[in-house]
This record gives sequence, structure tokens and C-alpha cells, in this order.
Amino acid sequence: MLSLLARAAAAVARPLRSPLCSPVWSGSRAAAAARALLATPPLPAVVPLAGLKTKTSLKRRCKDCFIVRRRGRLYVCCKTNPRHKQRKM
Repeated sequence: MLSLLARAAAAVARPLRSPLCSPVWSGSRAAAAARALLATPPLPAVVPLAGLKTKTSLKRRCKDCFIVRRRGRLYVCCKTNPRHKQRKM
């Protein structure tokens, strides 16, 4: 009976370990940095437009380029040379 009480007292005195309580995160500075990262809201998703040049003024670069308005934006599309694709800012 005495050993059970001793074990219970030792369990109460011992702090609970969290998964972040590793030697890497043992410093107070590192723990504060981890909490700060978890507390900040996620940044808005910025989807890069692959292959498009964003410009303030659009120009046709060859005879096959054509200007299209989609979703309120102006685009230049080119079927012969895909490098000519542009989007107005």
C-alpha cells in the first residue's frame, strides 16, 4: 500500500511531457517561437500564374497574338508561341 502511494505521489510531482518537449525545443526562446508560429493566421494563398507575364499595358508580339477579356481581366493569348502570354495587372 505504501508503494502505491509513493508511485502516485511521484506521478503527480512529475510534469507531463508534450510532443514538442524534445531537446530541440527545450529552450524558452524556441518554445516561444513555436507558439508564435502556431498563433499566427495562415497567409492568403498566392497562386503564381505559370507562363504569364503580368504587365500594365498589353501588346501583341506577333500576328497570331489575340486579346481576350476573361473574368474582368485582359489576357493576350498566342497559339504559335506560348511565351507571348500576358495578363494585365
